[in-house]
Amino acid sequence: MNRIRAARQARGWTQNDLADRAGVSPRTIHAVEKGQACRQATKRKILSALSVPWEMRDDYFPRLRSVRPAPAKTAASALAESA
Repeated sequence: MNRIRAARQARGWTQNDLADRAGVSPRTIHAVEKGQACRQATKRKILSALSVPWEMRDDYFPRLRSVRPAPAKTAASALAESA
């Protein structure tokens, strides 16, 4: 379960309650609970409303994995594959 949702539900709040306390839209809370990325300022507002220290943000908002670009093919490797 999403940590933001768990913290919200532990307080007995609805998504609208958290949105009001954080100063964001209910739609934003819904998106965050679905795992969508959000701005750092939004993270701060939500964590502050939940009384969660900023230092624990990675527990509540997992960092997105970076995707490495595929290595560029050289002319020699492209010729070898087509042969």
